[in-house]
Parts: sequence; C-alpha cells; structure tokens
Amino acid sequence: MPTPGMGHKSYIQIGEESTFGTAVAATQRLEVISMDVSPVIGVIPDPSLNNQPSRRALYQGGLLYRGKIVTRANYEGGGLHQLLKNAMGSLVTTGAGPFTHTFKELAIPPSDTIEMIEGDIPAGQEQEVVGSIVTGFTFRIGSGLGADAMGRFEFDLLCKDKVSGQTPTAALTAPATEPVLFHQATTVDEGSDDTAANIRVRSVEITLNNPYADDRSYQGSLNIDQPIRNDFLVARWRFEQEFVTKVLFDRAKAFTTANLNLVYTQAANTLTFRSTKAQLVEYSNPVEDYGIIRATATWEAFFDATDASALVIVLVNDTATP
Repeated sequence: MPTPGMGHKSYIQIGEESTFGTAVAATQRLEVISMDVSPVIGVIPDPSLNNQPSRRALYQGGLLYRGKIVTRANYEGGGLHQLLKNAMGSLVTTGAGPFTHTFKELAIPPSDTIEMIEGDIPAGQEQEVVGSIVTGFTFRIGSGLGADAMGRFEFDLLCKDKVSGQTPTAALTAPATEPVLFHQATTVDEGSDDTAANIRVRSVEITLNNPYADDRSYQGSLNIDQPIRNDFLVARWRFEQEFVTKVLFDRAKAFTTANLNLVYTQAANTLTFRSTKAQLVEYSNPVEDYGIIRATATWEAFFDATDASALVIVLVNDTATP
C-alpha cells in the first residue's frame, strides 16, 4: 500500500534570487502552519467551426502560480526575514548581536526560490518554486486563549514556475521556536493617544497589499516575466477593542492623522510595526447584544518622509542573516 504525504513532514527552505526566476540554493529554513502554491492554468479554446457541438481542441495557454504560506510570527529566523524583505522590498541590518532588521517599502523587491517539502512526496525531494513574489501579507494576533493568541503571518505569493521532484540544496536547521504572543505587547498605540488604562485591544490585523501585473506573457515563453508593481501599495491596520471612550469616533469624524505603533518584546528580542502617518477610513461600535460593546477601527497608512515608508517593520534578534 502506498504511503500518502503527511502534513507534519512539511516545511520550506528559501533563498533570495539574484536574477528573477533563476533558482538559487536555500539559505534559510522556516516552519509553516500551512502552504499551498498551485498552478493557474491558461487554456486557449479553439473557436473553429466544424459542424459539431463540441470544440475542436483545447490548447495550453500561459502558466503561472499563486498561493499562500502561513507561518508563526517568530522573533528568530532568517526565513521569516526573507519573506518580509520580499513583501516590503528593503531590509537594512545593523548591530552585531542582537541585530536590528528594518524593513521598508521599495519599488522593485527581490524574488525568492522556495523549496517546498510537501509531506515528503516524493521521498527526500521537494517541489521548487522560482520567481516567487510576495503580493501581500497579513499579520494577525488575538487575545486570550487558543492558537489565535499567537501571532501569525499569511503571505500571498505570485510565482513564475514550480518544478516537482527536486533535491533540496541543503539540510538546514529550523530557527529556535520563539513565538510572538499577545501578552508580550509592550506598546499598543492604536491611534487614539488615549491613556493606557483606556486601551483594551482584543485583536490586531495588519495588512500590506502589493498590486502587481501578472499578465507579463510574451511571445516564445510559457511562463510570465517578472511581475512589476502596477498600482500604489496599501497598508492597513485594523484594531478591535472594548468600547471605553469616544476618542476614535471623534477622530474618525475629524479625519485626524495619527501615529500607530505596536511593539512585542521577549527578553532582548522585539517585533515592531510602525506607521507614522495613518488615517481612519472605517470605524464602528455597534450595540449587538447584552455584553461588552466592541469598537472596530481601520486605519490606512501613507508615506512618511522621515520613515521613507508607509509601514515600517523592525525585528531585533540574534539572527544575522539574510
């Protein structure tokens, strides 16, 4: 009886490409919660008429790959660094241990080669994704009990190609397990500038959307050329919190510009999200039942000249690379 692929045997290894779509050796390993990169299969239908109700034939059209990788928000680990660099564009590392990794927006981010070990099928081999671009990510974290109280990143991918049955370029070691947990938040500035006692955030969602042209097909090539940005990026923050004061309602009505800052700390390690300029674009505090009223505020960040980015992410840890 054949042995099926098992999810618990899965992980990824990742390396930054110097040339889009040209495979490179992996330099970092990353644990995943889930992953799926699947083909988007182009079909060219033959419209020719031949006195029959069915088509004459179907032909192969363009081919690209889309998917998602979900991973734990971890203080350590170069694999997470590489995905964040791909999403944001720019990474500057300073220090000599601990290291400070600062991620900011850039017009043309690098692409990655991702070795996907999918349930050890085929045994000892991997499916290799080349020309991988992060078209967006979501950071989520709740409060309280259960898995949602641990931070996670969801990365959306647009890729040139995926080749099966490849041999991993290296046997790398996964980073130390150091998850970001809700009670490690040391700074929660959700745009109200209210006193800490009045800020009771129940959940946070930070999203970055990078619009890319995925139609760069050209004569003589089945696969697409390097995706290029075709619209402004959109960085948004969504806070759900207990309705304690009316400050955010008043700020929404006044169209007040605010600074957003969220910091998680574990020993000498930190994960920081910052938008120095953001505008409230959605707000509500509906009365829905007997219990605590919750207010939901969505902010959209825009470019700050000092930060040189709408959204800034800073990771301080012991990982020197990438």
